Amino acid sequence: MHPAKTLMTAALLIFASGSYADFHFQRDADEQVSEQEQQLAAEINAFLADYAVAYNNQDYRTVKNMWSGDGNPIYMAEEVPFPLYGKKRLDNYFNPIPGRRILDGIYNEYSEVRAKYLTPEIAVATYRLDYDIKLVGMPASNGWDRVMAVFVKEEDEWKLSAYAEAPMGPATMVRTMMKATPAITEEEKAAYATTKATIKKLSQATVDESFAEFMEARKDLEPTH
Repeated sequence: MHPAKTLMTAALLIFASGSYADFHFQRDADEQVSEQEQQLAAEINAFLADYAVAYNNQDYRTVKNMWSGDGNPIYMAEEVPFPLYGKKRLDNYFNPIPGRRILDGIYNEYSEVRAKYLTPEIAVATYRLDYDIKLVGMPASNGWDRVMAVFVKEEDEWKLSAYAEAPMGPATMVRTMMKATPAITEEEKAAYATTKATIKKLSQATVDESFAEFMEARKDLEPTH
């Protein structure tokens, strides 16, 4: 369900200064997690472990049964250009072409769960999704997403109600992938340079024409904190 995508988010700053985000945003820095939140995260983590088993076995009947029975799910997949609303759309997502096999296999892993209560029966959680996937007729590929999801408690069990994948901007993601798999040969280095230049060009080309006027009108403003 996660074919390769081209993400058109402007993230030029990351390439201009590769250490900028790492310097300002360090994992787990100054985080305070209450015992209640730790317990909730453990419950959501247990739910996701079962969800992964069903998903990896392409047991979509079980997957859909782990969603709230209110009939109005929200599902935002990174490869679909619009959010999916309602049970019919969710059913179609897991079975886009009835009778036709789309995947040879998919393997999802969930980690880094953080969660908080909105009400005693509603919780929101963030977590990481890592996946390996093979579409029919295509080579296997790997990727990851950040996820935010809403869970509701029904008959003392957590159920999914809303789900949104939040992949990093293209420059950030590509930089991370290049760091994990450094270019060795001159050919690879040239390909990486072309990729970075292409993302930069595409990001610059999509800037709204009115942005320059917007910036000019606010050039003397100072941020407030």
